[in-house]
Amino acid sequence: MKKFLRLIQSASIIYSVFSCSPSTQFSDIYADESFIGKELKKILVVGAAKEEWKRKVYENEFRSRLMFYNVEVLTAWQEIPKGQELNKDTFEKYFKDKNVDAVLVIIAAGESTFKTMYSGASSNVYVGFYGFYFSTASVYYNAGYMAEETIVHMGTNLYETKEGKLIWSAKSQSYEPENTGDVVKTVSNNVVNELNRQGFIK
Repeated sequence: MKKFLRLIQSASIIYSVFSCSPSTQFSDIYADESFIGKELKKILVVGAAKEEWKRKVYENEFRSRLMFYNVEVLTAWQEIPKGQELNKDTFEKYFKDKNVDAVLVIIAAGESTFKTMYSGASSNVYVGFYGFYFSTASVYYNAGYMAEETIVHMGTNLYETKEGKLIWSAKSQSYEPENTGDVVKTVSNNVVNELNRQGFIK
């Protein structure tokens, strides 16, 4: 069951909360209405995590889901030499002539625990792709939970490549997941389905 709460402002920000499984919830969805319905045919997927194996898991899983909608997908771990971060210079160096429509960044925003009250504070990073540094992922979600239940936080940002503008984003909270693979499968499935529903992919 999905629940949406829309508040349309001059910046065309959509805030919504929906449950995508018994253990994972999405919140704070942002969509630039000027891009809704404009089909993206080629997407670069970037995993932002400290561990290289996690980045590969993120990128490969999202790649598989996007390809289901006939999107041509590139993954950063295959396209960018190891040790190099994706920024404006490296993007132009490796992708300038590849006609990439958008960059999908999956952020490992950390874990938290809570005992009886959800009291974490969050901040939305509505900044352009070219101004985004992966080292800031730790402040994307500032958790304030206490003990017992483990929550895995992820953020997903979609940027168009002409101006590096954020056109879609969402946060997810996965409760007591068994492993990273389960989290990424659930998140990627629901993110990609939502992008399809809003017409970013078809």
